[in-house]
Amino acid sequence: MTKDLIIIGAGPGGYELALAASKKGLSTLLIEEKAVGGTCLHHGCIPTKTLYHSAKILKDIKSYSEFGICSNYEFDYLKAREKKNEVVNTLHSGINFQLKTQKVETIYGRAKLISKNEVEVNEEVYSANFIVIATGSSSINLRLPGFDNKNVVSSTEMLNINEVPKNLVVIGGGVIGIELASIFKYYGSNVEVIEAQDRILPMIDKEVSKRLTAYLKNSGIKIYTSSSVVGIEDNKVYFNSKGEIIHTVYDKVLVSVGRRPNVDGLGLEDVGINYSHKGIEVDNNFKTNIDNIYAIGDVTGKMMLAHTATYSGYKVLSHILGEDRAIDFNLIPNCVFTFPEVASIGLTEDEAKGVDYKVNKFLFKANGKAHTIGESDGFVKIISFADKILGVHILGPNASDIIHEAAILMNADIGIEKAKNIIFAHPTLSETFGGCILEI
Repeated sequence: MTKDLIIIGAGPGGYELALAASKKGLSTLLIEEKAVGGTCLHHGCIPTKTLYHSAKILKDIKSYSEFGICSNYEFDYLKAREKKNEVVNTLHSGINFQLKTQKVETIYGRAKLISKNEVEVNEEVYSANFIVIATGSSSINLRLPGFDNKNVVSSTEMLNINEVPKNLVVIGGGVIGIELASIFKYYGSNVEVIEAQDRILPMIDKEVSKRLTAYLKNSGIKIYTSSSVVGIEDNKVYFNSKGEIIHTVYDKVLVSVGRRPNVDGLGLEDVGINYSHKGIEVDNNFKTNIDNIYAIGDVTGKMMLAHTATYSGYKVLSHILGEDRAIDFNLIPNCVFTFPEVASIGLTEDEAKGVDYKVNKFLFKANGKAHTIGESDGFVKIISFADKILGVHILGPNASDIIHEAAILMNADIGIEKAKNIIFAHPTLSETFGGCILEI
């Protein structure tokens, strides 16, 4: 029997699409090689944010005495890891329950396209009118001398280590590397970050990156930029830092230098789907060059975020159904869970060049709520042109929540003058965003 839809990959793009398609009455087959939930649930967003919460509690404890709370404490890393596993298992069970409730047929195995309408799994062939590829991405490995050491790990392995390393060297200053560096710093590790580019988090606004670097260094994290790793020998990592070969000692080395789309073994060449090492080529509706085959999420090599994959799936479903769902993929909120948090949406200053833009900032030091909770570092930054908000960049407490106020205004195309009439409750951290708008 031919299904309406086959989805290959049950990460946040695949399983959310399967649920949405089933609710719309489409007969749907979901194929997953490992476990539903994908990297985000099992090795990424969810486990790291659970560990991040433990780290935040440890950070906050240091200031508790200022608020009249005086007590001794001890940190049990294995308990924190157990909590992380508990959260992952709970959400995994929840997804399976939803799929069953919505009558989404799910099978496990490695899928391969054998025609534009057929997929082979476990030596069985399944057919559908439409196929969506949502196979995600994998960590990039470094092939350098000494990197076959058991103490050189990926982010997946890092989330399951048995003890907190005394000395942690992080190779790569992107989101994953910087988040785990921040977490393990508060767990008690001596942390050093080696980044090949001239700044950490190169995809975010330069000013935010520079300021965050200062905060991270102030917390005790050593950061080497414009530095490339040469190799590992004994318990030392050797790297070229601005022309000089230096080394640092390690107990664990986290390799976090990016991710690559999972395109191998899918049969893309056999079906004639256009792709490269950067990912599967898609149009604005996430359709490949084959009329009834789509690709969403990390496998396209575009913005590798869980929510991008999810909303890409929603866009595909609307296209299949002939609906017009106007999702603006130029306005994707991006959040980094460091201390303090980072969040952004829209254009950076570099991206706005060529436009006579304005920059306005509002400091958390000028916010009453920030002082009441003892977190007044950072700022809200708005890039604007005439009456339009072009980009918003936040470094500070609860940045990952506040950014959605900007997302709503920008998606609804609400101008600055109208936004100035919005009343923000006092005292709240959201007043920083409202205050910044009033400064424009």
